[in-house]
Amino acid sequence: MELKQERKLERIFNLNKIHSIISKHLMNKYLYLKVLQDPPKLRIFEINPDTTYKIASDVLLDLEKEYVCYKVLGRYLEIHFKVISKEAVKGIYNIKIQSIGVSLTEREDLRIPIKDRQVYLTNFLTSKHLIEKNTTIIPTTIKIGFSEFENKIKQNYDNVKIDVFNNSDPLIQLVKKTEKIIFIQDSYDLKTFDVHHQELLNLKEVFRDNLSNLIQRYRKSQIKSEIIAPIYYLTHDHNYFAIGYIQIQNKTKSLSWNDIEKIKLLNKELIDRMLQINTTKIEEKEDVINISRKGFRAVIKHLNLINYLIKQSGFSCDIVFKGHPPISVFAEIRSSTRDDKGILYIGTKIVDFKSDEDKRNYEKLIDLYEKKYKIMQIQ
Repeated sequence: MELKQERKLERIFNLNKIHSIISKHLMNKYLYLKVLQDPPKLRIFEINPDTTYKIASDVLLDLEKEYVCYKVLGRYLEIHFKVISKEAVKGIYNIKIQSIGVSLTEREDLRIPIKDRQVYLTNFLTSKHLIEKNTTIIPTTIKIGFSEFENKIKQNYDNVKIDVFNNSDPLIQLVKKTEKIIFIQDSYDLKTFDVHHQELLNLKEVFRDNLSNLIQRYRKSQIKSEIIAPIYYLTHDHNYFAIGYIQIQNKTKSLSWNDIEKIKLLNKELIDRMLQINTTKIEEKEDVINISRKGFRAVIKHLNLINYLIKQSGFSCDIVFKGHPPISVFAEIRSSTRDDKGILYIGTKIVDFKSDEDKRNYEKLIDLYEKKYKIMQIQ
């Protein structure tokens, strides 16, 4: 299974153009076979008269099989070829190049190959239970978190309820649909139903001719003031969505804008509490294949971690450079591939660091690794 953002390439099929690119830019330079891990090297060292090419390969290649190799020369080059014959000397083949793909944009960062676990990932923060948008089923532990916060504030109001959107009440469903707040400051004042604010629902516009029924509902229930607001949840891949609602009511005392601000602060506390309740740490060490200033490619073998990551768009973890303290990052998954053994290969972009110090340390270490890699290339 492969889930990835396809690289935008300009495909070249013209044999003369292919010949020009090979002769000017790729002769006797190492190319890499496009495989999941530890790509073998090959080298084009001779152009045959019939516009085929002679290569030396680090690994055995199959006759009549098609392969893809690549090279980064400012831009990413992808060479599609077919093995047409092999020479008597081991590792020497004749190939026909079918096309060359040239990236439409220059690669932003040097990708540094990593071996011998010089860099690895660990301390993955994952969800014990996956919570998705529009769900009405949440783990018992999260419900306990709701109850904790109900008990924390219920002494301040006549009625308090925090729950998911499984209530058929039309007002609750309106909050779910719009993710706006219902604020009834005084149900005995008609102006309270006709508020104009980007965060609030204008109930006069929503109910129109049925507004009188809504007013009667409040008076019959003897509710003077009410706020119904969405409650948000933040996933480990930084998705932010409404998971439920909070409803507070007073029978005699009017609620105010201060109460709305208190709900917002409460939601921030509740998000932290829900993440705390629903988070587990996986301390497995997973190998980094290559690394750059803006991201890394890694191989994931831990089954539970694989099952988590294939459902997420990002994750938090520590990236460890051997001999240095861990650096905490949040990474967005840009590509995801599983091999026939189920092992997961991910390409990521680092979108945030836990601290400015972590960011500075990462940049210093990348500088160091880039210098070492460039020296190795020259040698």
